[in-house]
Amino acid sequence: MLKSQIIVPIFVIGILIIAGSTFSSDEGGDPFKGGLIWSNWTDAVAGGSGYPEGYDSGKKDFLRCKACHGWDGMGANGGYVRRSAKDSRPNPTPGSDLSSKFGSVTAEEVLYSEKGRKFSEYSKAMPAFDQKGGLTEQQVKDVVAFLNQGPKIGEFATLDTSTKPVAYTFKDPDTKEGESLYTANCASCHDADGNGSDMSLKKYFSGDGKYSEGFHKAVYGAGGKSEMTREASGNLSGKQAADILAYIQAKF
Repeated sequence: MLKSQIIVPIFVIGILIIAGSTFSSDEGGDPFKGGLIWSNWTDAVAGGSGYPEGYDSGKKDFLRCKACHGWDGMGANGGYVRRSAKDSRPNPTPGSDLSSKFGSVTAEEVLYSEKGRKFSEYSKAMPAFDQKGGLTEQQVKDVVAFLNQGPKIGEFATLDTSTKPVAYTFKDPDTKEGESLYTANCASCHDADGNGSDMSLKKYFSGDGKYSEGFHKAVYGAGGKSEMTREASGNLSGKQAADILAYIQAKF
């Protein structure tokens, strides 16, 4: 009897150790670096080292998380509801909506080992990111942290995908605060009227899903060699970015 009482706790402890060893934690991950990885994980600013060997750089969107899942992580249920496939990019689907998983995404789900396609297969199927030239261990931690902790526009706005373009209604917007933040962090490049940097913000935000993209880049940075870094934008919180966008929506 005593022997069986000892074996059972040891068995339970063994199960816990095995479960705990699964690489599913975002501990040590940086959600803001993860946001850059979401945009383009091959970029140096995202901790990447370029495209996998032999990859066609003209088809970079087949590697980008946002290309299938959207800037908002909602796939074809969000800002990318009407985004179509091209030779140079895949199209999002309702099945690529990850919003129900935010807060519980694991590294195994990101890596997609054994299930994923090869990088050389340019399709909308998700690649296995543990193959040669794929994500580093730190990048995996960062993108898991982004998915589980990082601000998403869906937390701060409701999306109406039945309209064209997608309509964004910001929750509890503070346009006065948004104006102050825009003046302090955005106007130096985009001008007070939103027409700086050779780009009209009014025209930019008239496109499908552009509020999702704008929110993402305001919070995480535009990536690549862009001067629009997270630091240059004022290290904005999700609510601050939403207030700026609500101000732009009302002003321009």
